[in-house]
Amino acid sequence: MNYILWTVPSLTIDQKLSKSVNLDTGEISFNFNGKGHDVQDIVLLYQDNGLPVSVVNNWLIYLKTSQYRKHVNTQAQALLHYFIFLDEIGLEWDEMPITSRNKPTYKFSKHLKDSVMNGAIARTTANNYLGSIVSFYKFYLNKGYEFINKPFNYKKIKVNVDGGHEFSRGKFVFVDSTDIRLNLPKDKSNFGMPRELVPLSEHEWTLVDKICRQGKVNLNSSKGAAFVNLSEEFKLAVALARHTGLRREEIVTFRSKFIYKPTAEQLHHKYLVHSNGVHISPQEGVETKGSGSRTIEMPSLLMLQLHRYINSKRYIKRRKLFEVNNSDELNNPPLFISQNGHHYASRTFNARWCEVRNTVKNSHPSFNHKFHNLRSTYAVARLKELLNQGIKEGDALDYIQSVMGHKSRSTLLHYLKFCHQTLKANEVYEQALELVLKGEE
Repeated sequence: MNYILWTVPSLTIDQKLSKSVNLDTGEISFNFNGKGHDVQDIVLLYQDNGLPVSVVNNWLIYLKTSQYRKHVNTQAQALLHYFIFLDEIGLEWDEMPITSRNKPTYKFSKHLKDSVMNGAIARTTANNYLGSIVSFYKFYLNKGYEFINKPFNYKKIKVNVDGGHEFSRGKFVFVDSTDIRLNLPKDKSNFGMPRELVPLSEHEWTLVDKICRQGKVNLNSSKGAAFVNLSEEFKLAVALARHTGLRREEIVTFRSKFIYKPTAEQLHHKYLVHSNGVHISPQEGVETKGSGSRTIEMPSLLMLQLHRYINSKRYIKRRKLFEVNNSDELNNPPLFISQNGHHYASRTFNARWCEVRNTVKNSHPSFNHKFHNLRSTYAVARLKELLNQGIKEGDALDYIQSVMGHKSRSTLLHYLKFCHQTLKANEVYEQALELVLKGEE
């Protein structure tokens, strides 16, 4: 059995179900009464035959409605992988043998650890997935679901609560925790950075850039390998992530009103910065992390490319469809609109990126970067540029922290290590950037 995740644009809950019988025909009809509550953009799990996986979806809806989670994508992905794994080992989600090592929860923990050790998934992804599975079972344990045996065992964990005040020093408390752990060895590669923060090397970016400029990826299916086209929107999204450091959610909610035609003087400069840059915030319609606001920089040639795109017949057609479907956003349409006139889902870019990654792997098998790695690639490359221009290290970090919206320096200091590792005059990079944005071969 196969499973898929589906983003439901709007779901109404908390309505009362009523049943009525037609006395003439004997047919029974069901109706939902009451206003209820609307849940927007929730990811749910389905079997490939269209049937919902209710035990998972009930939990995801609970997270959205009762825990007020803004997004449940990570939890949904975790349960997707878990239910695929359950099918592979031939166990049901609530089938718990008496021996811990035979329970699906412990088996999945071992599976995640093996996947990290062989490089299939990142350490942080594995920890997030396992945490989601534990939370999923805790939800049903708290509701009184009767498992033959508990999904996992609990043990007391000693937690130090030492604080800055005299009275709290040397204090600790005991808390209940599960005994499911990945117990991964300390990661000493890439300065101990999570995989999603490791930048693409110049060679890796060259391979990605070539694929995007050619506009085709190798799609493997049951019918064999075939080349399919990449959309203009996806190629522009890659350029934005790589050359501005925007996050995925910021890209899909980026607004067309930000785009303008650079003057000849602005085109003379490589980047549009400060007042010539783009100010993004939730008030402007952009879903920034932590609802913060900042002014991003943008390459002047990329701004020109985006200006041409929003004035193209392709975009104008999509914008008109969007205006029909979204009357409340007539004056603030997004930059990226699907061919049916709807908001782009961030997972759409993920799917296309998987195809790019698999195509890169044909010539570079160790390529395992995510779409989010384009953000760190921008940070490291931009830091190199600033440092090569003679800007002081502290000033360069301050600037990158500002345009990327980092609240702390910790991640930036990791980026700096990558810079020092390969710091040198990078004329090839600057020439490549101009070629990319001009769309030359």
